Amino acid sequence: MDMATLPDLEDPEFLVGDRSAGYRALRDDAPVLALGDTWLVSRHADVQAVLRTPTGRMQPPGQDAPAWMRPGPALRRLRANMVQTDRPVHDRLRHVVAPLFTAHHVEAWRAAASDEVAADLDGIGAEPLDAVRELAANVPRGVLRTLLGMPDEDWSMLVDIQHDFLMIFSPFPLPPEQQDRLDEVAGFFLDYFDALLGRTAEPTDLVRRLLDAEGRGDLSHDEVLSIMHTVLDAGFETTRTSISNLLEFFATAPGLFDRLRRDETLIPTTVEESLRLRAPLHTMPRILGEDRTMSDGTVVPAGATTLCLIGAANLDERVFPDPDRLDPQRDEAGRHQSFGGGLHHCLGAPLARLQLHETVHGLVRRFSRVELVGEPTRYASLMFPSLSTLPLRLGR
Repeated sequence: MDMATLPDLEDPEFLVGDRSAGYRALRDDAPVLALGDTWLVSRHADVQAVLRTPTGRMQPPGQDAPAWMRPGPALRRLRANMVQTDRPVHDRLRHVVAPLFTAHHVEAWRAAASDEVAADLDGIGAEPLDAVRELAANVPRGVLRTLLGMPDEDWSMLVDIQHDFLMIFSPFPLPPEQQDRLDEVAGFFLDYFDALLGRTAEPTDLVRRLLDAEGRGDLSHDEVLSIMHTVLDAGFETTRTSISNLLEFFATAPGLFDRLRRDETLIPTTVEESLRLRAPLHTMPRILGEDRTMSDGTVVPAGATTLCLIGAANLDERVFPDPDRLDPQRDEAGRHQSFGGGLHHCLGAPLARLQLHETVHGLVRRFSRVELVGEPTRYASLMFPSLSTLPLRLGR
């Protein structure tokens, strides 16, 4: 293996650029790569197997948080976070809210999603806009308002600092100044949702369910607050990122937007292809509970931290022919790993898909073209490589 041919995963140019060549080099030349105590896996088969391993963990055995995380609001938030806890805590938290996120139940929120999309799109004029901030960031508002009950006037304040909270998912220790900021943001959200509960006269179905569970002793108060923030966190980030990515594809992939305008039956597969090519989350860590032999014969030992490269797995030509192309008729589009797998599979995946479908339907019925009018910018993040700005003009 020639390390010189592999991407530098800390290089800002790799982080904000096209990662396909670097990911291919990893899959072909180092599909299982040991970096200190962490093992990187990049092939689709290996990523899928690790994510689905029943004995896989989010935290080391006997711990409920990373050893480097100090006492404070971020630690409070993580210990009550459904996304980062293990059995039996994870199962208990998930059991409370899972019935509200089935595909059937999610249909009840279609009207809220559709109304928000209509209001956002109908307000767009002929002038250029930053589609991340002025469109994609607003679409989740309707559904999240229905779920959590926060007032519209709080929306900008919440989403302006939400991105900084993503540091809590870092698989590596954070420097002190980033831990300071993470504690500040985590404390803000814990206080915000606590205050929201105090001034809510008529709780939403979700909030009532959480409060009832707290009353029965099934949830602690921190767990109630954490679940509320998790719904905001996951519901906002995934939807904002995915809508931004779709809009960039519409502006840059020749003929794609016209094709969807002519045939809206292609929208579901186009959404899956966008999720595959530009996953909202590019890495997912797991700690293996047993030795596992990977597709190249490498044995990753039990107890090892394995970093699943979702972004690389989604471009694996062993599963997706011509993997770098967005194909609205790709049969295997839904085999991407963008929503994870196993015990921690994304609970909100049906809701995310519903909002993406409603957004694309709204776009193709109102506009004739999507034009890039400037250079997009991205966050330099291995885990969350989302667009930070996307200058567009939508033509009617």
